[in-house]
Amino acid sequence: MEYARILIADDAKETCKYIALQLKMEPSIHAEVDFAYARDEAIDLLTQNSPYDLILVDLWMPDAQGVLDKEAGLKILKHYKDLQAAAKRSPTCGQAIVITANSSSETVLKAWGLGIHDYISKPIDYTRLIEIIKSALSQRLHQDSAISPPSTDEEVDYEIIGKSHVMIEMMKKVGRIAVSGSDVLIYGESGTGKELVARAIHEYSHRSNGPFIPYNCSAVPSELIEAELFGIGKRVATAVDQRPGIFLQAHGGTLLLDEIGDLSLEMQPKLLRVLDYKEIQGVGLNVRRVDVRVIAATNRDLQAAVEAGEFRRDLYYRLKFMITLPLLREREEDIPLLAEHFFHKYARTPEQKHINGFDRASLEAFQRYHWPGNVRELEKAVELAVVTCADHQITEKDLPPEIFSQSPSVKSPMADSHPLEFKGENLLNVEKIKEATQRFERIFLESKLKQNNWNVQKTAQQIGMNRKSLHRKLKQLGLQRTLS
Repeated sequence: MEYARILIADDAKETCKYIALQLKMEPSIHAEVDFAYARDEAIDLLTQNSPYDLILVDLWMPDAQGVLDKEAGLKILKHYKDLQAAAKRSPTCGQAIVITANSSSETVLKAWGLGIHDYISKPIDYTRLIEIIKSALSQRLHQDSAISPPSTDEEVDYEIIGKSHVMIEMMKKVGRIAVSGSDVLIYGESGTGKELVARAIHEYSHRSNGPFIPYNCSAVPSELIEAELFGIGKRVATAVDQRPGIFLQAHGGTLLLDEIGDLSLEMQPKLLRVLDYKEIQGVGLNVRRVDVRVIAATNRDLQAAVEAGEFRRDLYYRLKFMITLPLLREREEDIPLLAEHFFHKYARTPEQKHINGFDRASLEAFQRYHWPGNVRELEKAVELAVVTCADHQITEKDLPPEIFSQSPSVKSPMADSHPLEFKGENLLNVEKIKEATQRFERIFLESKLKQNNWNVQKTAQQIGMNRKSLHRKLKQLGLQRTLS
């Protein structure tokens, strides 16, 4: 369990209290939380108290007189950074996360320039926020190990598990590509283990002694990604310090560019030049060479994105040296191995030592299930089963209901119809291809949204589409949830 002192600076009191409640419900974090509802109150708390491990800051806050200051968050962050410098603490000893409903590209750029860990917009996705907080605290503990050594009970789990033919063949390919030194593209659905494979390529390459830097291309606003990747010079923007960029951080090692399919069309030619010439030019900086192997990863069909004009053809061909990861449902014989692996990972506490493993029915239910979330979904299902199991074996009653309730004889929605007939509509009877495409898209998206209980983010990940693009498509098709 990680202990942390956290300051939440936001004039929305309910938001502060709800974040604190979410932290209290997170078993891996033990947090002492302070609140500040105004700019000057936050600055006073930072000055008077012992150093905070993490601060969460809204950008717009009132001052002591109640007057709204649109740069309040930036001033708090600047004060926080100055206090760390005065105490000669590493910038990673205390982390900062910006949470706001009000931003511009300039304020976002300034916030990143002040060394924040991450940036999240309102309305808040609290699940994602807790993951960001855990990431920030973990980074703080890792960098500040002399003060608070990490627990030896927590092991980094990078093992790739599988004995199926499809996995053996894939790993042979991974081994050959690893020693080649070539840039590579990893394609796979969400949860199939793209980062694990990327780490394996790095570990088995001649760059294994160098850094491995994972970077999510969809996690940063498009107007900031050039500075994030290639660096930014001094005085390019107010209050922005010179920063080296992700490519320089990965110099001599491997850079994983995750969600490469979400990279903007404006940035794609710049990345192509780096791949071709191994040269970067940051914002306000001179051209310099870098020694970096690039591994790109995506769950999008990039060839389809090329045809749709959403991804450059030349960049696609430059990255076409590709590894395709198998779906979990395509390697059924690996499911018991993975289940046992995750069982031993989570059944470690004294309260769980009485559990011997899975009964036959639960493992059979695992193998019948179609696993739309792949290995990641399996891991969470096992974790839930371990936490809820009160007997000596995990049985079907300990599994999420969708797993043991799924019948192996469930038919496809199209099983008893013409292959191009849905809900009584035969698409071959439509005159224009545009109309047929729109009808199919509507039926397809409605089906996927219903499967995910109309969770747009989850649906977007499942179908390999950007969330904003999916929202635009739903609006274009006039597709919305109907409440009964």
